[in-house]
Amino acid sequence: MARILIVEDGTEYLDFFRLFLGGEADYQQAQSCEDALEILGDEVVDVVVLDMRFDRTPEEDLVGGVEETAGAYFGGDLDRAQRYVQDNQGAMILARMREAGHNQPALFVTDMPGRKLENLRELYGRVHAVPTFDAAAIRSELEAVSKGEEG
Repeated sequence: MARILIVEDGTEYLDFFRLFLGGEADYQQAQSCEDALEILGDEVVDVVVLDMRFDRTPEEDLVGGVEETAGAYFGGDLDRAQRYVQDNQGAMILARMREAGHNQPALFVTDMPGRKLENLRELYGRVHAVPTFDAAAIRSELEAVSKGEEG
């Protein structure tokens, strides 16, 4: 049975996986980067499923630094920087996981352009994406991940 860590800012992913994939896996959930790193340090995890967008997370719990991002990329515009950090939080959490030495395959459920997926793979290794919450597609991708295949 696969052990899957789901990192999201709500419960939709966990609810979906439990409902449509049921007992096919053992699920853990984290709602922040800090929680994810704690679980990865204490538990054996086979796959990490990441939400990309974290728009319900308080700014102080986001990784990536809104103020730093605003200064570096958005001419000081905090609103644009916050949206960017929220919209890319999953990738930023993945970066922190990799920096901490956690190299489990990562799966995003999002309609990700091919070039973005390629970039994430170049940066972080085994990264997969499924465009929608389609149980059959997710199950297939998880099977490919467990076999070490690229999806």
